[in-house]
Amino acid sequence: MNDLERYVRTFPRVVRIEPAGACNLKCSHCPTGTVDMTRGVMQPETFSLVMETIRAHAGSVHVVVLYHGGEPLLNKRFGEMVKEVKGAGIPFVKAVSNGMLLTEATLAGLVTGGLDSIEFSLDGESPEQNNFIRRECDYDTVVRNIKRLMDEKRARGSVTPKVFIASTQFVEKATFRAGQEPAAPGYLLREFSGEYAGEIAGFKCTYAVRWPHMEVLGDVYDLFEDPFDTETRNTCDHVENTVTVRWNGDVVACCYDLTSRYVLGNVHREGLATIWNSRKYLALRRSIEERKFIPMCANCSVVTPNVYLTLTPRALAAAAAGGTGEGSRG
Repeated sequence: MNDLERYVRTFPRVVRIEPAGACNLKCSHCPTGTVDMTRGVMQPETFSLVMETIRAHAGSVHVVVLYHGGEPLLNKRFGEMVKEVKGAGIPFVKAVSNGMLLTEATLAGLVTGGLDSIEFSLDGESPEQNNFIRRECDYDTVVRNIKRLMDEKRARGSVTPKVFIASTQFVEKATFRAGQEPAAPGYLLREFSGEYAGEIAGFKCTYAVRWPHMEVLGDVYDLFEDPFDTETRNTCDHVENTVTVRWNGDVVACCYDLTSRYVLGNVHREGLATIWNSRKYLALRRSIEERKFIPMCANCSVVTPNVYLTLTPRALAAAAAGGTGEGSRG
């Protein structure tokens, strides 16, 4: 390992754990919704193995993200997982949800269990676009559930979890400018105005990008190569400061690997800290520094020029007419 020793890193400040690899939605812009593979829910023994390492490195770990590719609330033990992580002394615990599965019991658990932050995903420029893109999602149900959570916080006098709206938007080729970032769409700003304005901690808006390992639905999306981003990069914070454990214990390179394309180890076979500085992990860090990208990295916008998804005219029309977003694979 001599030639790789300089790629050894201290245990990362962020640990990403996937409570569930399965999802109740089939979003058309997400590998979880479009790539067929085995998906399940993290079992207690897998979570315990991860927690052993977190406790051993509690002074180093600042953030635990209870989310990767699936819907975390599909795991019936989600509330217990939050409590266990917080009980290990981790300062910040967050999750991301599609918002469709909140029940009375779940709402109470989210407020009382110690979760610091939760993001709910609502995409596109209108409720109709959201339902078209996020297949099997119902905008009204999600909004109602988010507001119920904020009501629950108020009733209990709790400031946590902080609630964010995460919104994926789609580039318009004709008006795109260098370095442009999407603004929060008007329909969401209006939806969470009035009595709920002060309850939303913020809107996190990003443009939809081509995932490194996903077939693009050809009648829903076109690809748009960023004309202002032409350079490759040789740094990636994901392999330096975050370790990601999937529902079955597989450790993958980063949050962009939702289909286990590059597995670096499994916590049932070796400790998470050992995997973090395994020869395969060190070689991955070197490959990025030397721009000798593995196939997954070679199509990733973190180190290569951005490639965005844009909605086709047909998709825009279908969304406006209340279509389902069930496109054919491109």
